Amino acid sequence: MGLDPERGIAARQSVTSPAEPGNLAEEDMTVDIEEQTRRICAALDGPHQIPPLTETLDGFTPALAYEVAHRVRARQARRRVGRKVGFTNRGIWDEYGVHQPIWGDISAESLLAAGTDARLDPVLEPRIEPEIVLGLGRAPEPGMDAAALAACIGWVAPGFEIVQSVYPGWSFAAADTIAQQAMHQWMVLGDRVPATAETLSGLTEVSVELYRSGQLQDGGTGLNALDGPLDVLAHLVGILDPEHVLTGGEMVSTGTLTGAFLVAPGEIWSARYAGVIDAALSVRFV
Repeated sequence: MGLDPERGIAARQSVTSPAEPGNLAEEDMTVDIEEQTRRICAALDGPHQIPPLTETLDGFTPALAYEVAHRVRARQARRRVGRKVGFTNRGIWDEYGVHQPIWGDISAESLLAAGTDARLDPVLEPRIEPEIVLGLGRAPEPGMDAAALAACIGWVAPGFEIVQSVYPGWSFAAADTIAQQAMHQWMVLGDRVPATAETLSGLTEVSVELYRSGQLQDGGTGLNALDGPLDVLAHLVGILDPEHVLTGGEMVSTGTLTGAFLVAPGEIWSARYAGVIDAALSVRFV
């Protein structure tokens, strides 16, 4: 199912989302946001793993987690070039215990060129996810219908997101993942494809096969990211608060099309995309 052109963003009500900081409830303020910001920064900078914040805090809500994430990003002083939307693949919700999409930043510092080497020391329990990335030619706005939203997209591309977990064993709640920058570590971006009407309408049918050192690990399609990459963009536009709206020139990575697989030094991971994105992508871990 794609976007409903008559209802626009309102059509995404079937997917719940964490509240943004503008929706902080009075009871949320019992949590020391600055202390949790320091904990996440220390874990990322160390790097080292910590217990999930939700295990040690009562009332650590997604709204508070976004406030922590924004403060962590401010301290890192990285240049935002886009957003990643995580947990859009309903097929992995039960595995990780997170049943709603989340978002975080993609920074200039986290971009890796296709075919590059990725050094895993020091990355915490890294995993790889093959995704479809949308490049915005202009800023989308809340309430846009499907056609207007699609007109904001200038290009599409295959991509690998490399994610990590400061929480041992990838055990956490949704709020924990938000606070830890939505688990983002790197984005490996493939060749860009112009976003023609034919390309955009075919994104749900794009297929991908994921390989580890030549051995097939999993496969999926664009339909695995909510109800397609355009639905992910609509969802993101609908949940961002006014201080963090999307701007023209940003990219949006729309979530894994397969399972998320642990990676190790010495492995070469590759993906073969077919359909309106007809491309191969690889990364070597060292």
